[in-house]
Amino acid sequence: MPDHSNDKRYFLFDNMRAVLIILVVWGHLLTSLIFRNDVIKTIYYFIFFFHMPAMVFISGFFSKNTEKARDRAFETILMPYLILNVCNYIFKMLILKEDYFGFRFFRPLWGLWYLLALFLWKFFLKDLIRIRFILPLSFLVGILSGFSKEFSTYMALGRVVCFLPFFLLGYYLKKEHIDKIKRIPRIAGFAVFIGSGVLSAVLAKNKMFGVEDLYLRSPYPEDADVEHMIIRVLVYVVALIMIFALINLTGSQKNFLTNIGQNTMTVYVLHLFTIPLLEKLKIFNNEPYLYLVYSVITTAIISYIYTLPIVKKIYDKAMNGSINVILLKDK
Repeated sequence: MPDHSNDKRYFLFDNMRAVLIILVVWGHLLTSLIFRNDVIKTIYYFIFFFHMPAMVFISGFFSKNTEKARDRAFETILMPYLILNVCNYIFKMLILKEDYFGFRFFRPLWGLWYLLALFLWKFFLKDLIRIRFILPLSFLVGILSGFSKEFSTYMALGRVVCFLPFFLLGYYLKKEHIDKIKRIPRIAGFAVFIGSGVLSAVLAKNKMFGVEDLYLRSPYPEDADVEHMIIRVLVYVVALIMIFALINLTGSQKNFLTNIGQNTMTVYVLHLFTIPLLEKLKIFNNEPYLYLVYSVITTAIISYIYTLPIVKKIYDKAMNGSINVILLKDK
């Protein structure tokens, strides 16, 4: 990898990734109580409006070398996905004692959809960018895909298609675009986040649409397909505005967030095993506001511990060792 240790642009994206992975953990912790409290539901809507679109956007930004993205995609993304999918299945059966639901490689368990989608985006990026007007077309396809039942949970195709525009947007983002966004007065970025918070509160309180619409993974209901298409357009618009607001507001200097942002994979993977265990304990499940405090503290602990060098070292050694057992070494 080239040395970007003094490149503020890369510190910016490390810091953004740190904010986003923290929101990923917090959002998953809040999932079990979103229907019991409007405050928690508002926070959940706010997070899910933009955290994964922004994460996908950053992945696209770091995929500008399309040859490298394709060459490394199988070993560094697909293999970990397959290994973790097996581990997650065993974890659910033996540790969580869930009912047998049939093993499945191509219907990713919970958050592992992101790794499968990332593999597909990186592998096909070199060819996708040859298509004329691919960026606006990807938004159009993402919106229209809701009318087809093909784009659902199988191979995470619903999310592969719906989040693709954000991946491509990151790929096409240039330094001059970042500079222009950073020159916008920060009050505009704050206004966007406040406005999104208010919108989230209104939607949560009035039950104007369900959380499923924020996941961008399922076809539209047949009895209200046009209505849900409009909702998807709204989600796209809000996500785009919030991504640019996040760029505008996030600092470009190296700080305490930078280390977290450089080690997001261990947080992403390990929290998928940690949170289900915590949910089994039902801590403060009948006390929403105490649970909210508990979720903030737990998020901070998870984000800190899983970015410690020793944790990353153990994870990398275990994952690389598993991959080396499965794959033949290059001659």
